[in-house]
Amino acid sequence: MSDILRQYFDRYAGNAIAEIKAANVALGFYKRLRSRLIRGEDLSHELESIAQAGPELTLKVVKVIVKEYEQKIKDAWKLHDRLIQIGKFTIAYDEDPRELLPRFKINYIYKTELGDIKIKITTAGENYRLQIHTGGNLMKAQMIKTELEKQLTFIALID
Repeated sequence: MSDILRQYFDRYAGNAIAEIKAANVALGFYKRLRSRLIRGEDLSHELESIAQAGPELTLKVVKVIVKEYEQKIKDAWKLHDRLIQIGKFTIAYDEDPRELLPRFKINYIYKTELGDIKIKITTAGENYRLQIHTGGNLMKAQMIKTELEKQLTFIALID
């Protein structure tokens, strides 16, 4: 197994999960705040900015913030644009109300003349499983991995 590919996608998964956790914590706070504002609770004594802006404006702002954090959770798994251009990227997620973090299934397929490399990441909470498949022939598999590693090196040089 290629260390470069594994390191890149390990880092990718770890960063995505960290972003999702942070966004999820903030999202929980703002959803509770939104619920309290909708119920008409006076929160001006808890947050000075609510006293200054008023509950109506605060509710509008909180609704926008909730949408932004929900989008951050969806965007946490976004791959580099170059990888999306050269391969096929799919993502699916499932939210279970009994779990703190949604479960994600990420698939990336990069096609070469020699064959395909398939990268699959599945999550459960803060844990993830990374699988990199290239097929049976070891020499051919190494050549396929090298092709994707070249693309990752190119990306690193550009950024």
